[in-house]
Amino acid sequence: MDIAGRWRALHPDPADAPRPGVQVAAAADGITVSVTQQCQVALPPSSFLADEVTVTVTSHRPGVGAQVTVGANFNSVDGSYQGPTTQVGQGQFTATSGQVQVGFVVLPAAWPVLGVGAGAVWDDGEPESFDLTYVALMCRWRWWWIWLIRAVDLLSPRQIRATTGSLSRRLRRDRGAGG
Repeated sequence: MDIAGRWRALHPDPADAPRPGVQVAAAADGITVSVTQQCQVALPPSSFLADEVTVTVTSHRPGVGAQVTVGANFNSVDGSYQGPTTQVGQGQFTATSGQVQVGFVVLPAAWPVLGVGAGAVWDDGEPESFDLTYVALMCRWRWWWIWLIRAVDLLSPRQIRATTGSLSRRLRRDRGAGG
């Protein structure tokens, strides 16, 4: 699955950029994608929030089985950047179940728009269905650089020496107390 490629195929005008709220489906498609988000506290520092994304793919062909693949990519607001697609989940429609739900977490990133696409390959040989939607990431995406600063600070030689030095002192103290 290539979300950026599908976008270009369905929107040949390069001035038409993917943006939050846009939903695109191939003609006569048999599926719909819906996306919900919930902000979750991310560790180590509890001040960081990450988007927990739930994608629900719904079949409009009751009783027909299909293999469903869900992918996602990052996009810039103006559409000048459409990142590579990452497969985030898969599932299947069955004779009794016409929904597939996939969940994943998006760590803070510089790209504020998430593209989510789903494809269904039908068991009865009908052409593949595809649906694509774009949503704005809602959990502090502008704060992505704080992760970098904290990671660099945590891994700096000064911090590493202080951590290992403290650990060495504790180990020596514990060995001396125990015998």
